[in-house]
Amino acid sequence: MTRIAVDLVGEGLPSGPLLEALPSALGADPHLVLTLVTSGDTVRDDLARLGIVPGERVLLATAARSVSAGPEALREVRARRDSGVRVAARLVRDGHADAMVSIAPAEAVVASAQFTYGLLPGATRATLASIVGGANAPVVLCDAGATVDVTADELAQFAVAGSAYAAVRFAVNAPRVGLLTARPALPDTLRRAVDELLRSLDLHYVGPLTADRLLAPSWTGEPGDGQKIDHRRGVDVAVTDGFTGDVLMSVIRGMRWWESHRGTGHLSRAGLDPGWGTLEDPDVRGGTIVLGVDGVAVHAERAPDEAGDSQAVGLLAALRAASVAVHADLASRTRAAMAILVARRRALAGLVG
Repeated sequence: MTRIAVDLVGEGLPSGPLLEALPSALGADPHLVLTLVTSGDTVRDDLARLGIVPGERVLLATAARSVSAGPEALREVRARRDSGVRVAARLVRDGHADAMVSIAPAEAVVASAQFTYGLLPGATRATLASIVGGANAPVVLCDAGATVDVTADELAQFAVAGSAYAAVRFAVNAPRVGLLTARPALPDTLRRAVDELLRSLDLHYVGPLTADRLLAPSWTGEPGDGQKIDHRRGVDVAVTDGFTGDVLMSVIRGMRWWESHRGTGHLSRAGLDPGWGTLEDPDVRGGTIVLGVDGVAVHAERAPDEAGDSQAVGLLAALRAASVAVHADLASRTRAAMAILVARRRALAGLVG
């Protein structure tokens, strides 16, 4: 049984369209149990329309308040114990759920997870990890928007946590880790320090890479009809700061919006959509997960101007990400991986044992 608390209050936007994901999620996994955190009983009517009766597999919890997006999110998460994201996080902390999925602003989900779960030993900061790249060459991007000013040690934390997540998500033994950077003509003091640190850790670190290598397809063969797309790419994890990562995610969302409004949908089918497929699909995309905390918290992306089915697919992707993390005991795996970085810190400080 996988129990997931789903915060549908978020920042106070209507949650009805999101519920369209529930029949697919429940049908794909007969062991899935959802606790829906809502602001009232109106959700019962929406569930009835979908043929869902609250009971053994769909439970209801109430939250009185929402959380605003922006710089006030951290203060509101701390102050509003009755907000949806805090209620969902407490359900996990108190053993009533195994993971949390929330439609609250990403910064609120990170703050709630860090505040309620606490950081893993060795972690000093949480990070957001999102799946980017083509459908046949997915990459875990850390950080996707949780931090701005970071240290070399914190970027190394992101690499360790991201590698543990990629191993679970992509079923690979030694995920390849790359450091997202500008072209060599633009030297970066921080990234030079991170590069040196990552080379000293027990990771499959392949070095710096630029955004074009991360997103653009590469080709094999001679130009012309004989060329084929090479989906191997070169990395499974791309590490960067949250400012750069959020800019990159904004570009991806903008490309998706532009293509969808042109009527082609090409980039969405290529893999830039935050979620598609069904819950049983191991490659279902999206669901930005918080790493470095002692529990599972996933942000379900939703855009107010998107159609209901797009919002439902975003929630479906987040449920999939949470389910994968629970089944693989991601928090314990990350805790063990973080010990590598702790040992390296001790060695640099001249400590033994």
